[in-house]
Amino acid sequence: MKKAVIGLLAGIMVLTLAACGNKTEEVKNSKEYVYRGEEIALEEIEDTNSISDFRIAGGRMFITVNNWDESGRSTYIVNRSLDGSDSFIVPVELGDNQSLNNMVIDETGNIIAICNEYFEDDSDPDNYIWEENYYLMMLDKEGKELWKQQLSDTDSEEYYSIYCLELMKDGRILVIDATAEKAGIKIFGTDGSLVKTAGIQEEWTSGQIYQLKDGTVVADIYTEETGKYTLRKLNVETGEFSQESYTVPGTAGNYSYFPGEGVDFLLVDSMGVNGYNLGDEEVRPLMNFIDSDLNASYIYNIQAVSETEFYGMINDNLSGKSVLMKFTKVRPEDVVEKTVLTLACNGMNWDVRNQVVKFNKSSEKYRIRINDYSQYNTDDDYNAGTVRMNADIAAGRIPDILVLDSNFPMENYSSKGLFENLYPYIDKDEELNREDFFTNILQALETKGELYRLVPSFTVFTVAGKTQDVGEEPGWTLKELKQAMEKKPEGTQVFTQEIRSSILNYSIQLSSNQFIDWETGKCSFNSEGFIDLLDFLKQFPEQYDEEYYNDSFWRDYNSMWREDAVLLRIFSLDTFDSYNYTKKGVFGTDITLIGFPSENRIGSCIMPNLDMVMSAKSSHKDGAWEFMRYFLSGEYQDTIEYGWPLSKKRIETLAEKAKKRPSYEDEDGNVIEYDQTYFIGSVEVPITPMTDEEIEEVLGFLESLQQVYTYDVNLINIISEEAAPYFAGQKSAQEAADIIQNRIQIYVDENR
Repeated sequence: MKKAVIGLLAGIMVLTLAACGNKTEEVKNSKEYVYRGEEIALEEIEDTNSISDFRIAGGRMFITVNNWDESGRSTYIVNRSLDGSDSFIVPVELGDNQSLNNMVIDETGNIIAICNEYFEDDSDPDNYIWEENYYLMMLDKEGKELWKQQLSDTDSEEYYSIYCLELMKDGRILVIDATAEKAGIKIFGTDGSLVKTAGIQEEWTSGQIYQLKDGTVVADIYTEETGKYTLRKLNVETGEFSQESYTVPGTAGNYSYFPGEGVDFLLVDSMGVNGYNLGDEEVRPLMNFIDSDLNASYIYNIQAVSETEFYGMINDNLSGKSVLMKFTKVRPEDVVEKTVLTLACNGMNWDVRNQVVKFNKSSEKYRIRINDYSQYNTDDDYNAGTVRMNADIAAGRIPDILVLDSNFPMENYSSKGLFENLYPYIDKDEELNREDFFTNILQALETKGELYRLVPSFTVFTVAGKTQDVGEEPGWTLKELKQAMEKKPEGTQVFTQEIRSSILNYSIQLSSNQFIDWETGKCSFNSEGFIDLLDFLKQFPEQYDEEYYNDSFWRDYNSMWREDAVLLRIFSLDTFDSYNYTKKGVFGTDITLIGFPSENRIGSCIMPNLDMVMSAKSSHKDGAWEFMRYFLSGEYQDTIEYGWPLSKKRIETLAEKAKKRPSYEDEDGNVIEYDQTYFIGSVEVPITPMTDEEIEEVLGFLESLQQVYTYDVNLINIISEEAAPYFAGQKSAQEAADIIQNRIQIYVDENR
């Protein structure tokens, strides 16, 4: 079987961008990086998602379309002027098993492209056949084939990749390809003849290759010693790399590279487009997506026309369609003046991003600018953004709006007066009412009766067991768990294939409130309950055993709970379906969401899917609330499908849906119902819709929740370090608990 990969468009690299130092700088920057995006109308193309490539050459645009419809595959190229005044279709005659993937255009308008051809034969299940061949071909302006050259070897069973197709400055055609064993260079003449070959001199079979505007060919090369990619120039005549290499600082994986005009590269990440020249120590920001009101997080197939104008494809976040757009820089003095609000995060939430763009377009007074702290992460420190954000918050440098993640120590900051109480804003809002939401969730999020956190949706992290084993009521202690295990056959596991560190994590995430009261600062890690927890942890191994990697383990995995091989299942309850699937599929009988065992019998927690706060020091609180309130509105709550909405009304709608069989609409508009299933080996177990009683059981459980998810790596590290001597038999549980109590009490006192 032959395998092949086309990899011509984008390589991935990273770097760190400088942060805005103050509000004045942010206002300036919000104007400096604005581009106007104009959608290119493509009446000739019915489905823009079928665009596979486009190029700009000689003042014209060439768009390759591989379209599938009822009659089969059709391939054509749209040849149009940049202003759209002149456009025509170039049909390409290909078989149903062929497609065009990449192209370049010569000075006469001829099209040079890669043709992919595959053959599949699945008539014999025991002898499945798949073959792929790749060809270099030239078409004239009318789409007539002028010549074709085979690139891959039909007799080869090796992995095959094409990394580069470019038109060289002297008119010759450059192809760089590779098998699993070697990479090579092929140079063709304009008549299709192979005029030169060269082997690449080093062991390079992956990465990307780019031809810059001046003809320089650059490759990104992975170095095992450093674990990083570096850029090196490639002599295509000899196959030798330059000794000089160029390292872009940052975290590998954030940027895609495209040749630029006025700069060597245009680098694209989720926040915008940047310029970079080989040897530069910094990347120069050019375009910010949010500042440009662009509802997308990436631009691909970029074709630069000048330093201030380029074309590219985007995937519109709302419509889901591919859109070809022209981007032109807007002069800072022409940007509409608005009051700038800052929104900070450590990794962007897509719902927040979409709403920021929508808000910026609609608001006549305010504009939100995003500072994503994940941009400060590097290959050497993936937590640099988190550290920097926490340092800024601790120093009082708080943005108008802050989107939190699970690593943010909310308990540390909530009592210090840094955040705004949101209850007065909700109570004054004519369209919002506390009683329309899960009040117990709001209360769980409170600090001393005030609501600092806006959490529009949440997931529940909990533990499930058979009702016959754990009882009907949620909540239990470690002693009750031990009693339940004593009734099970020898060899029954509490959890399946869990190690000590993971159970420790669960104990903190699901029930840390039993040992810390952040409002009073009191800790109880030297209590009997914590000593019982240490004893419970000791039974779990430090590492996964060989069984975890055994095929038979995973083959029998789905039946473990049904057959009483495992007592409990830790899982995320995020929909009615997840409960129904766990009950009727995983366990096959009535279940209780019992939670993780704890002395206070509270072992389930609320995990915010989105969590944001407003700065108490913000000068524009009305503007911040104008943005934040959207996430409590019916318009947003009614879009929530996964995760539990805060809105009771939306929950009721989802509950009605859960009582019906799932369905979809076919091409003729007919509603087709089907059954959900759970597989045990090759046996399908049907998952019937939920009953009213089951709905009420889940709703009752949601209304009982009162604890918020906690993940504090400092707590976990302290416990892990000081409990290690106990697990090794060097200290008693009480001795370890006393040391843990002392260290964590100091930590809590310092961070309250």
